[in-house]
Parts: sequence; C-alpha cells; structure tokens
Amino acid sequence: MSASLFSSSWYKVADLKVRLRKHAHIHRHVYRDNVWYVLQDHVTGHFHRFKPAAYQMIALMDGTRTLQQIWEIACEELGDNLPTQDEVIQLVGQLNKANVVQTDKLPDIDRLQKQRTQVIRNKWLQQIKSPLSIRIPLLDPEAFLTATSPIATAIFSRLSAILFLFTIITGGVLAVTHWEPLTENISDRLLATENILLMALVYPFVKLIHELGHAYAVKRWGGEVHEMGVMLLVMFPVPYVDASAASSFHNKYQRMIVGAVGILGELLMSAIAMIVWVSVEPGVVRALAFNVMLIGGFSTLLFNGNPLLRFDAYYVLADYLEIPNLAVRGNAQVGYLVKLYLLKVQGLKSIAQSRSESFWLVGYAVLSYIYRLFVMVAISLLVASKYFFIGVLLACWSIWSSLLAPITKMIAKPASDPQLWHKRRTIFLYSSISLGVILSLLLVIPMPYQTYSQGVVYIPKDAIIRAPANGFIDKQLVETGSQVSFGQSIMTMSAPDLVAREKVLAAQVSEARLRYQAAIDDRIQADILYQEVRFINNKLQEARERIQSLSINGTTDGELVVIDRSGIEGKYFQRGDVLGYIVNHHRLPLTAMISESHIDQVRNHTNHVSLKFTSIPDQEYNAKIIRQHPSSTHTLPSHTLSTDGGGLIALAPDREYPLQSYQGYFRVDIKAENAPRQRFDERLHVLFEHEPEPLFWRWYRDVRRLFLRQFDV
Repeated sequence: MSASLFSSSWYKVADLKVRLRKHAHIHRHVYRDNVWYVLQDHVTGHFHRFKPAAYQMIALMDGTRTLQQIWEIACEELGDNLPTQDEVIQLVGQLNKANVVQTDKLPDIDRLQKQRTQVIRNKWLQQIKSPLSIRIPLLDPEAFLTATSPIATAIFSRLSAILFLFTIITGGVLAVTHWEPLTENISDRLLATENILLMALVYPFVKLIHELGHAYAVKRWGGEVHEMGVMLLVMFPVPYVDASAASSFHNKYQRMIVGAVGILGELLMSAIAMIVWVSVEPGVVRALAFNVMLIGGFSTLLFNGNPLLRFDAYYVLADYLEIPNLAVRGNAQVGYLVKLYLLKVQGLKSIAQSRSESFWLVGYAVLSYIYRLFVMVAISLLVASKYFFIGVLLACWSIWSSLLAPITKMIAKPASDPQLWHKRRTIFLYSSISLGVILSLLLVIPMPYQTYSQGVVYIPKDAIIRAPANGFIDKQLVETGSQVSFGQSIMTMSAPDLVAREKVLAAQVSEARLRYQAAIDDRIQADILYQEVRFINNKLQEARERIQSLSINGTTDGELVVIDRSGIEGKYFQRGDVLGYIVNHHRLPLTAMISESHIDQVRNHTNHVSLKFTSIPDQEYNAKIIRQHPSSTHTLPSHTLSTDGGGLIALAPDREYPLQSYQGYFRVDIKAENAPRQRFDERLHVLFEHEPEPLFWRWYRDVRRLFLRQFDV
C-alpha cells in the first residue's frame, strides 16, 4: 500500500507553494450526469478538464499552502479516493506545462525557454500535418463585437427564428420544384474556369458571415472572442474566428448553438440565393446565387454539417452527447480495446466513463475514419476529372495520411509506449502477419475476376417500320399482335403533298420536253435543256417511287407491334418516324456495351459468359460471344442502356443525336440458346468471367491506363 501511495520524488516538491495564475478560471460542467471542472486559460485559449478529486486539490492551491499540506488535507477530505503522491506530482506537472500555475520558487528560465520553443515547434508540426488547413491569426475582434453586440441580441431572438424558418422552407420548396434545371450538368458547370473564379469571389464572403455568426453567438452568452484571421483551406484563404470561449458555457445547448450557427447561417444564405436564382434572368447575378447555394447548401451539409468531420457539426454532436474531445478520445478508446483484448495488456484504464460512452467513442472513431477516407477519395476523383495532376497529389496525400501513416505509427508504437514495450514481440508478430496477409491478398493469391456490363434485347434495323414519307396513315391492314410475313401489306399512307409534288414534276417534265424539242436546232441550248429534262424526270421517278412506298409491306417475318396502342390511323408522321416493329422473339439479337477500359479482358481473357434478364432476376442463362465490333462507338443501341432510361451509361451533355454516349463503348453481340426473349428493349445484366488474378495487377492496369489516357502517352 505504501509503495503505491508514496513517491520517492515527493521530497523535491513537498515544500512547494503553488497557486493558479490570474488568467486561469475554473467552470463547473456536468457531462452525462457526472460533474467535471473545466479550467480556462484566457491567454492561450486552451481548456483543461478535471475530475472533482483533482479540482479539490486545485482549489487548495492558493499560494499559502505547501503541496504537503494540500495532500494531507485532500487525504482527509477524499477518504478512500485519496490521490497518491505520484498523482499529485503528475497533476502539478500538467498544470505547470500548461503554464496556468506559479510557485514560490524562481522560475527556471532555460526550462521556460525550452517549453516556449516546444510549443512553437508543436504548432509548426501541426501545420505541417494539416497542410490543407493552415491558420494565420490577424486581429482581435473583441472591441468590434462589443460595439456591435446589439446585432447578437437581434439575431438570436424569436422573431429571427420565425423569419429563418420561413426563408428556409421557401428556399427548400423552390429547390425541389427546380431540381432538374438546378442540377443539370452540374459537374461541368462547377469545374468550369469562369465558375471557379466566381466561387473564389463568393466563398470568402459566405465564410465571413459564417464565422461572424460564431463570434456573435459567443458574445450573446457573455463570452469573448480574441482571435480572428485567415485559414488557408486547400491553399485557399478563408476567414476564421476562435470561438473556443464557448467551451466555458455551462449550458450545453448554448455551446451547441455556437457550433451550429455557422451552418444555419450558410443554409439561410443558400435559401435566399435560391429565391434570387429563381427570380432573375441568366447572368452574373444568377451565377453568383448558384455559387452561394453550392457553398452554403451542398458543401455545408457535406463538410461543416457532417459530424464525421471535425468541423462545426462535430462540436455540436460532442456537446449533445456530452462527450468532450469525441474524436481524440474515440481513437484512444479504440487503442485501449486493442491493447486489452488483442494484446492482453493488463492494468489499463478505459477512457470511457460508461459502456454507452465507450460505444459512442468507438463507433465515432470507426465511422469518421471511413467517411474521411471516402471524402478525400471522392474529392480527388472529382478534381482529377478536370485537373488531373492536382487530383493525383490529393489522392497520394490521402493514401499517406489515412492508410500508410497510421500503419507506420502502429509499428513504431512499442518504442514510445511503455505499456507496450514488453509486448513488442507480439505486436511485431501481429503486424508482420497482417502485412503478410495483405500483401498476399494483393500480390499473390488469385481472386475471382469478372467484368459486369449491361446489355439489351434490341430490334434489328430490318424489323423497324418507318414512315416512307410525310403523311397520314390511311389504314392499318393488320391488327397489332398479328403475325405477318415478308412482303405482306401492313398499312397504307396518304401523302397529299407528295401527290401534288408528283403532279407538278410531271407538268415540269412535259414543259421541259417541249422546250427541248423547240430548241433542237440550237445544239448548245438543246444540250442544256436535255440535262434539265433528265434532272426533273429523275425527281419525278423518285416521287413516284415514294408514292408506291406508301403501301407499307413487311420486311421480315414476325409479330406486328405498333408504337401507339390506341391506333395510328389518321395520324400524321414525318418521313423516318418509327411506326412499329415486326418482332420475331426467337431471333431477337442480344448485345452488351463494354467500356474501353474493360474491352481487352473481355476480348482476350473471357472464359465464360452468363446473363440475366431484368424481368427474371433470379434466373441465369449461359451465353457466348458471337461477334465483337472492331471499334468503339458513342451510339447506343437502345435508350434503355442510358441513365435516362434506367441504365448506367451517361449521355453526352452536348450530344448531337439522341443516343450519343459521353464515353466510347465497344459493342459485343452475344447469344444465349435457352434464354427466352419475352420482350424487346429489355435490359440485360451480363457477366464475363476471366482467369482469377491478384488484385494488385488489376489496380496497376487501371492506374496505368488512367495515366496513359490523361497524358496521351
């Protein structure tokens, strides 16, 4: 007992008289029904959290008592919870390191200088570790905020809340009703050069309002804001304020409002911008409103409004759950569980105060890690689609910070953690096994390799019935659904314009012949008139052939399907319009569209092909490739394959014809003997199976192909 209660180093500090500095104040908080005391350092803006036992000792540090007297008093008052001398030394050391206490001894100037140098060094290291968010303090806004404090009272009032809700609802309704024009071709509009310039103008203004919202919220409940500056977010300057004074507020809902007010302010600006966007004509004002919506709406909800990232919503969630330092403590709790259950380290103390708190800490740590990785990859891909080199740099940085750096820290942890020193062999063994398994999965072990694509049951061109001329359908001779044979009359058309044109051309031919006969003696004039007769006569023959084609006959055998079930008699069609189809369900061809990045595997390394019909998803049919088109195409065989028709292929935004795809695809015709063709234009799910292959080589080919395509090598 005495070995754990007393310390061999106690004699060095027993006679030390300690007191809190004047710039340190203590606030009483309640977290999850437990009392904690928060020490606020007004000089650095830092906060330190202590349990009631530690607070009782800190409260005794008035500069008149020695540490020996303070420890004796604490032992009497705390009873079974009395602190050990090592714990007292640790507490005083923590307070001294934070520079919130002073003693009756002369300070060690060299030690203070080293401590200051270490603080500066840590700040620089933090900036290097977070190169996408570098903070540069510029001014103290406290005097300005105090002079304009009535603004804070007006903002946080009941009337403002009602106006806020009304504006948000109005903007939301307008966004829903105008969703299609608002999101049309949004990727190209977003990354266009002129839009990036407008966004660069709008972004700082929106963020300035956002940060002032935080500052005024702090002022509303008596806090102070002493730091305002510029943060280089992805090397782009945006304003920021230090609203950490809200951590001293006793009411957690006040702290939550301080954290959420920036998000609410941006949503309000986005709603106002939506109203402006709907009200004005296309131009600069509308473009500015669009960017305000983009920044205040989409980006706010994706980043600031997402608690899985350490922005505003994170602090709101932490205050709501009453779990301060949620992210840091979550990572620490995961480490605790790994040490306890995987490495079997004894004598550990959980970071969590309860089972439910442990659940929140671990859950948040895991989910936030996955989401951060997802966001960085998504941003890298989006940027790489327009600015490839920058996107690659972001992707490399994401891989390092999210994957490689944590693995490096885990391997190096036993060298710096005394609790793990005697477990270093076990840790290195587990790390080696894990690394070996990962490398084997990536480089050695063949994994099933398949290429998925969508196809369609399409109608061949000779089975499509088109209008031979502009005109009306006189009569449909064969009922819809009936069988027709090659050459059978199906329907007749009338084309009054074509008949009138035929009569005009016949008259023109007669006139041209008469003029030719009259000029027979003039050889040169006769030759000219002869060519005119031939030209008009050819047009006449063409018109008569088109009149004869008004009697539409079957071009193949099959079932007649008319496009309009209500009937097409008496309706007007233009030349080339589709009137119907002659469908032979047993002979309907099947085709799949293969992307350019997968065509090599499909062509040269396909072992087996299987397909499923959308109408029969549980039934799989064997198939085989019967023809491969030699070149890629941007023409889709059916609207069913496009995203507009429910498929996966995006259409070109500037398409010149209806079924022009954005990227090139190769057509591969397939055949399935036993597959029933119940309907045409039905989507297929086609699976091409290849030889098993390790994952690394697939990824290597994809990355290499990407670089070749981007740099045209």
